[in-house]
Amino acid sequence: YQFGNVIRLNPVFKSTYTDLDAMPNEFNNRWTLPGDENTTNIPVIPSARQNSDYPNLAVGYNAYNFSDVRVAKGDFIRLKDISLSYEFKELSKVLQVSGLQLKFVASNVILLYADKKLGGQDPEFFKSGGVAMPMPRQFTVSIRVSK
Repeated sequence: YQFGNVIRLNPVFKSTYTDLDAMPNEFNNRWTLPGDENTTNIPVIPSARQNSDYPNLAVGYNAYNFSDVRVAKGDFIRLKDISLSYEFKELSKVLQVSGLQLKFVASNVILLYADKKLGGQDPEFFKSGGVAMPMPRQFTVSIRVSK
């Protein structure tokens, strides 16, 4: 667990986008029509004309990315590791080995709690300007035979 810190969200807002840009779900609630500024603080995706009429528009999007609106609580609770092992004593005798053990290890099992504002970003793994995507779960099964 970790409590008491804050995290800056990924700076995904900018004045121009390409077909290669991935859009977060936040864009669904963006400003699209006049009057939306009363219900949302997420900026519009500017048109090519807006970009040409306002050449410094990128500065505004940068300011939005680094404003207090784009900060989330960094508190989280995570179940990181589970390890189970079982020793087969009777089977060891039958197989005429000194030891037979089965072990199961699960890593990065589940994120039990994190701020909903993170939207799937992992609060534990930072990168410059924001946070990284969650680490994958890993499962390992091993058998140890001692002779």
